[in-house]
Amino acid sequence: MAVALKEIMFYMFPSWVLLLISLKACSPSMPQVAVFSILAILASTWLFYGLWRILYCKSIAGDKLQPINVYNMMLFLLINASLVMVFSYLTGSRHDYVAYIQQWEVILRGDDPWLGTDNAYGPIHNLLAWIYMVNHLLPKLFGSLLLVATGAISAFCQLGIEDKSTSSQRLCLFASFVLSPFALITVSLYANNDIFPAAAMVLSIVGIVSFKSVPSRIISGGLLAIGTMIKFYPLIIIPSLSVRRGSIDWAFISGLFGTLITILMFAYDRWGKSVLIPLMFAGSRGSKHLSMFNFTRNVMGLNLDRFSIPLMLVVFATTTYFLFKLNVGPLLTSILTFAAVLSFYKVGHQQFFLFFFLVGPFAIRYFLSCSNILTSKVSALFFLWIGFLNWYQLEYSLTCGMWQGLAKPFRHWGALLYLMISAMLALTILKKITAKNFMLADSSVSST
Repeated sequence: MAVALKEIMFYMFPSWVLLLISLKACSPSMPQVAVFSILAILASTWLFYGLWRILYCKSIAGDKLQPINVYNMMLFLLINASLVMVFSYLTGSRHDYVAYIQQWEVILRGDDPWLGTDNAYGPIHNLLAWIYMVNHLLPKLFGSLLLVATGAISAFCQLGIEDKSTSSQRLCLFASFVLSPFALITVSLYANNDIFPAAAMVLSIVGIVSFKSVPSRIISGGLLAIGTMIKFYPLIIIPSLSVRRGSIDWAFISGLFGTLITILMFAYDRWGKSVLIPLMFAGSRGSKHLSMFNFTRNVMGLNLDRFSIPLMLVVFATTTYFLFKLNVGPLLTSILTFAAVLSFYKVGHQQFFLFFFLVGPFAIRYFLSCSNILTSKVSALFFLWIGFLNWYQLEYSLTCGMWQGLAKPFRHWGALLYLMISAMLALTILKKITAKNFMLADSSVSST
């Protein structure tokens, strides 16, 4: 374990240094923006190149397929959770968290949280106001703890099949994804509430794929419902988790809708019809960041935002149907469907992609253990894709939010780069899963 820690820290150190620099210094102007950009690209490339080497090219000395020492692992996770929460506390209220505080203050005064505010979130977000009341940074600390806990489950929990990843590989997967600049900036620095729906999605997938029992599937449905009641995008993976081999998983469905109805009844009783405002807000927002509509509007001068929602629906239905026909299982279907739909959403905020950093360790372990999909080429493209997201968030922090100066074009041209990398990855995966030699040991069970 010590050898693995040294190995991955060697690759992560430049990224962490840049993250710490971004806390005190950022610039949208030359020459700093050029220096920051180059260093961010190099650091992100180095990080995921290192992980690729660990998984495919380099065997860590003394590493064997053996059980992880539970005591050492718990100590490791406790130390990481403590450090991440200290980082979260010391960086205080920033970014969207400032707006959250204003929304929670409205709730604590007894006013409607959605009338006359910029609150675009579901009723569970409002309940965080009572945690905030105890300490103004407590919701942020809770999010950071949830980041480490969900990442630990993703990297170290059972797969439901024989786990062929080594203890060192699991450790390196945890560090590379969960302690990456993307995850730490998104959750522990900016305190984006996307940690809650992203964690709910990952935990629901783990419950369906790994444990399979009726109680675990009911709980999985309930967790996904809770995530949906903070932000609505977990709805995208409901079909992926509720239908397997042509059969409906009624245990998952009952947990999902039972929890949804309970939460909505409580919210409607307390706040009335305004509970529907967040849904309307989501459809009225303009294109931003990694959305291709942001590129066409701001660079090409073509405002195509109105086509986003129809395209999302078409892509959602087509992708879901196609993957169901291939019977690739709930894990791969969830990941690919969410990625496809997100690529056509006009807002394209980078925090929406947090799900992929949390599910990454679990998915990589699972596919390495039971599938031939993760060839070195597919993995290299995936790490290029996830590395781009890591760079973009790090660049955002280093250049004062890309709001002005020479940093501002990143807000618009980044979408084009993201689209190109996504297309290459999607085509490569499509070619792989439709090949005659594609193999995936689907361990999911039909609902009973």
